Amino acid sequence: MANLQVEFATQFKHEFKNLPTADKDKITHFVEHILTNGFIGLEGKNKSSNDVNFNDANYVSKIEYARKYRLWHYHIGIIQYDLTKPYGRRTSEYVLHYQRLVNMVRIVDLSAHPPFRLPTKDYLK
Repeated sequence: MANLQVEFATQFKHEFKNLPTADKDKITHFVEHILTNGFIGLEGKNKSSNDVNFNDANYVSKIEYARKYRLWHYHIGIIQYDLTKPYGRRTSEYVLHYQRLVNMVRIVDLSAHPPFRLPTKDYLK
């Protein structure tokens, strides 16, 4: 059993209620996986959000922001996974943004990717 807690940030908690059932199921599955296994064995690609494209006009500020708030994102399988990629590296149109804190995962946003965007500070509360 993993020694992690999971919580939803305030704004995401409100938005979660209005998501389609299939999307809520995938997010719930992610939460259950984190609580049971931690980050080991996830189907989708999971990475730090400080891995910003070097050609991005806001390259430095995005890296600093992602590091400051410990932002990560996980390809959640919404709408579906790209099954041509190996298990653990599968991508999807939507990513789940979260803060990877000490013994805590705070889910903060869900967004389409591309384009990749970081959650705003309002979503981190």
